[in-house]
Amino acid sequence: MEENKKFKKIRKTDMIIIGRPNAVRVVNNNIEAALRFWKRNMKDNGKIEWIKENREYTKPTTKKRELRNQALRAEWTRRQQQE
Repeated sequence: MEENKKFKKIRKTDMIIIGRPNAVRVVNNNIEAALRFWKRNMKDNGKIEWIKENREYTKPTTKKRELRNQALRAEWTRRQQQE
C-alpha cells in the first residue's frame, strides 16, 4: 500500500520561506529539488556573481581603469560600425 502512495507535486511556492530570501524549505524529504531551486534562486539574485567578484580585493583605481578601457573599446567599435 505504501508503494502506491502518490506524493503531491512539489511546487516552487512550497519551497519559499517568506522573509528569508536565501532559505529554502525541503518538501517530502526531496533534497535534490530543494537544492536545485536554491541554486537557481542564488543565480537569479546575482549572489553567485557577487561572490566571484569579491574573492579578491581590487583597488578602486583598477576598477576605474577597467571601466575607462571598456568605454574606450565600446566607443571604438561604435565608430568602426558607423564608417
